[in-house]
Parts: sequence; C-alpha cells; structure tokens
Amino acid sequence: WINKIVLADLNGLKARVSEDLKRAEKDNDVIYLIPVPPKSELRTLDRAGMATARIPQEVSDPYSALEGKSAFGQPLFAKLVPYAVHVAVSIYDERKERLVNTAVIDELEGLTQKLRESSLNLPGSLQALEKPLGLPPSLNTHAEEIRQQDGLHKLRRSMHEINKLKANDAAMYQEGVGLLKGEAEDDNKARLKHGTERWNRQPSREAAKHLYAKVDEIDGYLKSAAGSDDLVKNKLKECEGAIEVLGGTARDLESYVPNSKRTTLTPTVERAVEGLRSTLSDVTKLEHRRKKRIQEVREKVKYDDINGAILAETARFEREYPMQKIEPAQFENLFDDRLEIYNEDKDMVSQENEFQSQLTIRIKEANTAFMTARRGDSSTKEREQALQRLENAYFKYKEIVSNLNTGRKFYNDLANIVT
Repeated sequence: WINKIVLADLNGLKARVSEDLKRAEKDNDVIYLIPVPPKSELRTLDRAGMATARIPQEVSDPYSALEGKSAFGQPLFAKLVPYAVHVAVSIYDERKERLVNTAVIDELEGLTQKLRESSLNLPGSLQALEKPLGLPPSLNTHAEEIRQQDGLHKLRRSMHEINKLKANDAAMYQEGVGLLKGEAEDDNKARLKHGTERWNRQPSREAAKHLYAKVDEIDGYLKSAAGSDDLVKNKLKECEGAIEVLGGTARDLESYVPNSKRTTLTPTVERAVEGLRSTLSDVTKLEHRRKKRIQEVREKVKYDDINGAILAETARFEREYPMQKIEPAQFENLFDDRLEIYNEDKDMVSQENEFQSQLTIRIKEANTAFMTARRGDSSTKEREQALQRLENAYFKYKEIVSNLNTGRKFYNDLANIVT
C-alpha cells in the first residue's frame, strides 16, 4: 500500500522525466544530426568595431585644458619670471614697511606718547576727587586686562625669549665674522709666503666687499637693538612694582590705593571738573581714533601687492629691450610712483599733529582752571598719586608689550639676514 501523496509525487516525476526525454531527443535530431555545410557555402563574416581610437582633448589641445579653473591648474612654468623681479618685489616691500613704520606709525605713536605726558596726573586727580573711596571702574578694567594677560610674568617671559633670539643671531653673526677673519688671515699668509707677484689676487676686504659691508650693517643693527633693549628694560624697572600691583589680587590693589575723605564741591570746582573731564574724554577719543587709523594703515600695507605692476613693467622691458638684462634698479620709477599712495597717510600725521597741538593747549587750560579751583585742598593728594602711578603703569605696560613684539619681529627678521 502506497500513500496517495507519495504516489502523486512519483507520477509527477515520471511525467517530467518523460517530457525532458522528448525534448532531448528532438534537440538531438534537429541540431546534432544536421550535416556540416562545406566551406564554399559559408558566408563571410563582417568586421565589427570593438573600440574607437580617440585623442583626449587634454593631449590634443593642452593649453585650453590649463586655462581658467581647470583641475590641472596653471601651466608648470607660467609664473616663472627673472630673479630680478623677485628682488624688486622684496625691495619694494622693505621700503613700504620702512616708510609706513617710520613716517606714519612711529610718528602717531610718538604723538600719542607726548599727549599722555601732557595729560600726566590728570586722570588720577579727577578720579580721586570724584571717587574718594574704593577703586575707579577704569582702574579695575585695566587691572583685569593685565591679570588676563599674565602681566609681569608675560613681560619677563617675552624678554627671556627675545634674549634667546638675540643670542642665536649674535652667535650666527660671530660665526660668519670668524669665517671672514680666517679667510683674510689665510690670504695674508699666502701673500707673505709667495709674494705679491705670484699671489696677485685682490685682498679679502676688496674681493668680498659686499660681505664686509653686510657685516658692518648687521653690527650696526645689533648695537642699535642693544640700546633699544636697554631702554625697554629701564621702562620695566621704573614701573615694575606698579604693574605687579595691577596684576595681583583685588585686595592688593585696594590696599595700594588709599581712601580720602569726601569733600563738597563748590560750583567753581564743578565747572573745572566738567571742563577737565570733557578734555580727557577728547584725549581718549583721539587715542582710539589713532589706534584705528594705525590698524587701517597696516591693512593697507598688507594688501598692497605690487607683483602685477612689476610683471607688467617686466613685460614692457622685454618687448622694448629684448637683449637687455632685467635689473632691480630699472623699477625705481615704479617704486616712487607706487609709494605715493602713502602720501595721504603722511598728510594725516601732519593733521593729527596740528589737532594735538590745539588739544594740548586745551589740556593745559583745563588743568590750570582745575588746580586754581582746588588751590589749598590736599585731602586727596596721596590717592591722586597712587591712582596716577597705576594709570601710568598700565600705559607703560601696553607700551612695553608693543616694544617687545617689535623686538621679537626684529630678531626673527635679522635671523634671516645673518644666515
């Protein structure tokens, strides 16, 4: 006895095998038993193109592939220019920096320093009178700024770093001087040994005239820098104690500034105070305006790129004088014309000088009126002196930071010269 399900599966399998057998027999009768035709009856096969030869545009027209914003960028030597062009760019950059630093920035900073000296003791006198107890808000702001910058430690750390740069520059300079001295001694020995007729080369100082000139120039730089370093050290020594108080705790600052008794201001004193406050406000505004203008001038120098003008001038020289060698001296007229863009900045310095002269007169008049109104009142004298020492120390601190940054840049630039 066989189950009906199994029997149905067996019958289905049998039917499928029978169908596959019939299909295989048919394929065998139709395909494999057909006779092979002779070669003469076979049709010739046509050619089929498997690939097409094409030249990439980057190969057939390379210059078009290197123009604009191509992935390949500019041609390899598209920006190759004579060495004199690079020298000319360096010369202009150096003159531009020197002109702006000496004729604009240094002049403005010098005027600001004179202005602070002319208004000496005024902020302290005013603060002591208006706020006899506690610390003025401006003093707290200055102290917090110095604390955040690590104050005296920052100055000492910067001086230590600058001394290391200075020592490295001096060591490289002395090494170069030693090599020149050794070469000069060997030259003198050979001249003594062989005589001037056989040893007829130029003396060392004449043969390497440009090197000896560079040595004298660097020696001048180092001596001048040493004098500037001593000035900065003396500035720090004069106000070191006050800067330490500003960078210390709030308790130390409050202990340093004595309180004074509150006084009743007469109408005359009030008018004098108002005039002095207005004048000092003008001084503060002037200082902020000068800082902004100095920053604008520095931005102007930063974006003053003469490369395009020099390349255009170089192309003109090559067209008009194809056989003449390009020299940096040929760009002198271009330099002079280009530097004229800073004439307006030099005129601005003259205008600032005139305005400051008028402001200085107003400061003296306001101070005279203030001192006359308070004649005989010495109740706030000690507080005035303490506040003014701290005020002066804050500005000296800012000045020393600026001097140290300038010194660091100078010695870094000098390292590139002495190597």
